[in-house]
Amino acid sequence: MIFGFNIICGIPDDLAADILRTINLQVGQYSFDTPINNPIRSIGINNSGCHFLRVNINAGVLVSGKETLDIEFVKEPDITVLDEKFKISLCEIVGKDNADKLPMFRNWMMWIMRYATDIRVDNISETMKLFAKTGIPDANLNPRNAIGMMKPFETYTAKTTKLEIYPKSELIKLNRIDYKNPVTPRDDSNVIRFYFQYKRSMMGYVKRLLNKFEIDLWSPESFLHPLVVTAAFTTEYLKTIGSGDFYKYETALELIENMVPNYQNRRMLIELLNNGSDDKKAIKLLRECGINRALIESDMGVDRIKNPLDEIVKRCEEYAL
Repeated sequence: MIFGFNIICGIPDDLAADILRTINLQVGQYSFDTPINNPIRSIGINNSGCHFLRVNINAGVLVSGKETLDIEFVKEPDITVLDEKFKISLCEIVGKDNADKLPMFRNWMMWIMRYATDIRVDNISETMKLFAKTGIPDANLNPRNAIGMMKPFETYTAKTTKLEIYPKSELIKLNRIDYKNPVTPRDDSNVIRFYFQYKRSMMGYVKRLLNKFEIDLWSPESFLHPLVVTAAFTTEYLKTIGSGDFYKYETALELIENMVPNYQNRRMLIELLNNGSDDKKAIKLLRECGINRALIESDMGVDRIKNPLDEIVKRCEEYAL
């Protein structure tokens, strides 16, 4: 389920010079020409008062040793295993002598975290249209804007927390899913891929969670914690897409009439459906009724589409066990 890490560590000037010489780069440049099966997708050194080594990692390769078309909610191995695999990966790029002078994976500083999961849904085209009616930017629904696994943070380091949702079959057609090993043909026509990425400077609620449970605010290991994974993914989904299943207007209206006894509240919810207001009280009450304010078009052949949130929450709960 973990898609990628962007991690940094401070290094002395002489080590920075040795690494730059080994990978044939200058300060401020990044190399994306890394070995094909190495989980490190890019590497570079910045100079901001001191030298910082920065690497982008495809965690799927770091954990399993191979690329895959599928992203599953699975437990990460013991952090000592990742320490060893990460050191081997560094040796291949910067040389053993330089790699031995760098900290273990767990002692690097987390800068950006990227989670992802695949969810199978019914009525995928209708579901994508419904997502477009929520708070998610249109660009984050267009598969052509998706970035592949090879450069997971190249163009996004200055952007804020965000959720991206793409049909998996379109990502495959556009070569936005980077994989090296032969795969068994399968039906991906009804699979949606959810990406969630944030910079640590933007993750206020996750920081509060880490503080509450006295978890290290910088360690990459902290961001694999089941509580952090669950809170990060579901909080961003709720903020962007919202809870509640999707209904046609007439069906939603009938549900409101049957579930909300108070006349003023019913009137408030109907006004929300009609005009799409941002009244927080109305939105909260609508969610309590299990209705998402993004409505199914009247000419669609279904009256209800299940919100994928339920499946995401289920997977998060399984991950947290």
